[in-house]
Amino acid sequence: MSPGYPLRTERLILRPLREDDIDVILAYRNDPEVSALQDWELPVTRERVERLVVAQSTWTDIVPGEPRQIGIEHEGELVGDLYVGLDERGGVAEIGFTLRTEHQGRGYAFEAASAVVTDLIERLGCHRLVGQLSPQNVRSAKLLERLGMHVESLAPRSYWCRGAWDDNLVYAMSDAQWRAR
Repeated sequence: MSPGYPLRTERLILRPLREDDIDVILAYRNDPEVSALQDWELPVTRERVERLVVAQSTWTDIVPGEPRQIGIEHEGELVGDLYVGLDERGGVAEIGFTLRTEHQGRGYAFEAASAVVTDLIERLGCHRLVGQLSPQNVRSAKLLERLGMHVESLAPRSYWCRGAWDDNLVYAMSDAQWRAR
């Protein structure tokens, strides 16, 4: 099996993060509109972004047991990133996405997530996908629904984030549900 990344879609390149992405990532991860419904600790420091980029810059494929932060590039510019955590057996993957404020609402997150979900199921044989989020994150919930996911559970006050308990909403779908959509 040949490496799957970078992966090209109609408008995007999905690729490993690069050193020249550091300033862009630092800016959008500290943007209050972007970070409000994400779970990373604030403020995001340059050192933390540098470590992330170093750790995520040399891979060429999604590998079981090795989480990936996939850069979403449009016309040579990093517009966001997509997280994929494929479990050690390669059967279950968690996905998440982050887009710069000025690039939201253009379908980039859906296009990127659709391509990665297709890759996970069709090429890598993943049989179950999940996404976890705060119920307040309505836009991400709608994106997961567009992908074909459904609400599987809501665990009230079960997720500790930035000094407070939040509800955890879990979306999921099987490969059969994805193919049937």
